[in-house]
Amino acid sequence: MEKQSRIRDEQQERLLLAAAELVATLGAEAVTMASVAHRSGISRTAVYQYFDSRDHILGELVINDMADLANLLDQKVSVTEDPVEQLKIWVRQTLDYLISPSHRLVKEVSIQKLPADIRALVRGMHGQFMLTLLSPLAKLSPDDSQALAGYVYSAVVACASRIEKGGDLEDEAATLERFVLLGVIG
Repeated sequence: MEKQSRIRDEQQERLLLAAAELVATLGAEAVTMASVAHRSGISRTAVYQYFDSRDHILGELVINDMADLANLLDQKVSVTEDPVEQLKIWVRQTLDYLISPSHRLVKEVSIQKLPADIRALVRGMHGQFMLTLLSPLAKLSPDDSQALAGYVYSAVVACASRIEKGGDLEDEAATLERFVLLGVIG
């Protein structure tokens, strides 16, 4: 039984890797059950044993990507107890993620097209990585931590957009950090 489970996990991982490669090279629209089957070397009918549709494959990729970000943020932020340093780490790590090539997947996939169960999981994963931000914010400004988390995340997204449009990473990141720290601790 354990061997069958391991083989099933390996097959599913091959399918997800094939789908991720398709997104990276051709965009999310290139992901079809047939193209994933072809790229992975697994029969098209077998793909349906693992995923109900292409949207379920894309959703699984998004969830995995967001879980990786949540884990990374937890790991990086936990190296210090200082909430200001935790905030700085969260902001920079999230910015680096948002401008990374691996984030292309999340930007390519329209969350609204995903099945409802996958959308709920994506919302849950978004909440998970935001929790790492709420902890230092609650220490720094307990009355406003929820609202501040939304503002900080929005500022990081805006900064990532400026960088994608040609802004200098280090200059933009330094300005973002100053903006966030002024907004949170004055």
